[in-house]
Amino acid sequence: MTFPSDEQASELRELFFESAEEILQRMNEAGLALEQRPGDVDQLREVRRAVHTLKGDSAACGYRQLSELAHGLEDVLTPELAQQHAGLIAEVILTAADTFHEMLAAYRNNLQPPAGSALREHINRLLNKPAKKVENAPAEAKFEWTEYERLMIADAIRKGENVYNVALRLDPESLLPAAAFELARKALESAGKILALRPEGGAPAEGSRLIEAALSTKKPADWIRKHCHVPSVVANISVERTPVLPSAPRDLLEILVESEAAAVAAGVKPGRDGGTSKEEDEAHESNPSAGLAHAASENTLRVDAGRIDTVMNLVGELIIGKSMLQRALVDFERRHARDPVRGKLADALGFQSRVLGELQKSVMKIRMVPVEQLFRRFPRIVRDVARLRNKDIGLEIAGQNTDLDKGILDALADPLAHLVRNAADHGIESAAERQAAGKPARGTIALNAYHDGDQVVIEVSDDGGGLNREKIIGRAAERGIVSAEAASQLNESEALQLIFTPGLSTADEITEISGRGVGLDVVKSTLESLKGSIELESQPGKGTTFRLLVPLTLASIQALLFRVHGRLYAVPLASVAEITRITEDEIHRVDDHEVFQLRKQVLTLVRLDRLEPHALSDRAKRLFVIIIGSGGRRFGLAVDSLMGEEELVIKALEDHLVTSPLVSGASILGDGTVVLILNVPAVVSHLSKLPALEAIA
Repeated sequence: MTFPSDEQASELRELFFESAEEILQRMNEAGLALEQRPGDVDQLREVRRAVHTLKGDSAACGYRQLSELAHGLEDVLTPELAQQHAGLIAEVILTAADTFHEMLAAYRNNLQPPAGSALREHINRLLNKPAKKVENAPAEAKFEWTEYERLMIADAIRKGENVYNVALRLDPESLLPAAAFELARKALESAGKILALRPEGGAPAEGSRLIEAALSTKKPADWIRKHCHVPSVVANISVERTPVLPSAPRDLLEILVESEAAAVAAGVKPGRDGGTSKEEDEAHESNPSAGLAHAASENTLRVDAGRIDTVMNLVGELIIGKSMLQRALVDFERRHARDPVRGKLADALGFQSRVLGELQKSVMKIRMVPVEQLFRRFPRIVRDVARLRNKDIGLEIAGQNTDLDKGILDALADPLAHLVRNAADHGIESAAERQAAGKPARGTIALNAYHDGDQVVIEVSDDGGGLNREKIIGRAAERGIVSAEAASQLNESEALQLIFTPGLSTADEITEISGRGVGLDVVKSTLESLKGSIELESQPGKGTTFRLLVPLTLASIQALLFRVHGRLYAVPLASVAEITRITEDEIHRVDDHEVFQLRKQVLTLVRLDRLEPHALSDRAKRLFVIIIGSGGRRFGLAVDSLMGEEELVIKALEDHLVTSPLVSGASILGDGTVVLILNVPAVVSHLSKLPALEAIA
């Protein structure tokens, strides 16, 4: 037997952690479903199959404590116990999901896993409760062995040993079942090597007199029958040769599982199996390494995200190379307009551009995942907060098929979880308060995602009491965040924005969920680090909506290039609604803001030099104005000249180079020129906070 290298074992464990997270998510979903429909046999079967897979996979990776705890949980997840304790099964499943999550985190960080006392207590309470006694016919031997035992049986058969399934029925007249069991077990041990035994730890359960064993021996079946027939102890005995199990390819996964089986055979005692039903686990039992091997054999390929990023960077370099070729071709056409090679070069460049475009789209699609992967976590969060706060809350989800870059989606996990917890804890009122206000007793939190140009918008809304403007301003004044004089001049939007200030909370009490003033500032900073933004709408008595706007991807964009005071900038083309020209005479001032009229609409005019008041210079009499739409708002961006459209590969800038959130990145043109890419939502947010600049005319 050969053991895998450290590198192979590390890869297997990473695969295990990924598949385990998916299993825990399925357990959470099944637990929530069983709370609503306690008698749902399909959900019970689904979660039992998931636990069965986790048991085998964790054992294969050497996580014995997790495997044994999953093994105990599997004993509980039977239709009989579910029917007797319908109200408890869902709670046990959700507790198990939390316990397994903590154990996986400990294993990942090479720490001692928690004991899982709460889960063990649930399991023991359910297993020890007496079930209703039903007079049944004597139980038939089933010989249902665990993965470990099946592997040991298969290994013994490969070595040419005789392996028999032996069933001993104890004499019903025996007064000491425990002593009878020990005598029968000793008879089996003297007949050969016991590979599997039921029951393992002592006498059979009350009402059962059956002992099952898998026995490896050189003796024939008749000899075993005579040897194990202990007078006044064994009433009858059956011996049959163990069927040859279907063989499977001997890959890394099976080798690891076999190594665990060898450890068990060497004296490490496994936990007893809960008797997985044949109907449920046929797919698992037919293959010794069914758990991880099944995941590895699916028609999917797990690739480290870093490798995809490397390919994406190389594609980006190719796009820059294409831009260089295009510029070189333009120069060639200008110098050699009649050269016949010019047409051939143009055709070759066109073909290369098409192939490169398809390659870029393919790589981009690999990184795109539906937001459903993130939204699936929140029903459990809402349920837990609702129970803790004694509220009735429902969760509505829409737009779960909206695709988003996986890196961005992972970064949004904590901010969205915080917003959902806040909505459930502070946003939704108690049932009594809602009924007094003429609302349904059941509150609703809604999650929605949709595309808006080159951005993805994720909304978290609730139909609760909304934000209290006066309370926010009062708390801000108490903490010295804003003076009383400045607070009185704040409009509705500016007052609500105060809740993103670090340390500010409007909660009347600090709970284990929220209320410490930590969170919303982190949500905003995370959005800004992703070159996105967050918007807030609230109506007293009707509810609150947080709107998160993030770029579809951080890899490349189609952009419009322009110059302001000699500097080259770019803005995402998807944000550009139209381009117009105006004169200085068409610009007016309203409340110390520059505005202009476009057809029948009055729009705010944004000048980039407002971001650097000290850099003001003479302005042209006639301006190009780019009309930009951002998050439902439209404004005009004044520029000196337009340089055309181009596909840009976004290059992240180090913090020591650019610390401004107004720039989402930079790109390199074909001639080597560096262009700064504006973060449009951040520009709008920044300008809205600037004081009136009377010096700007």
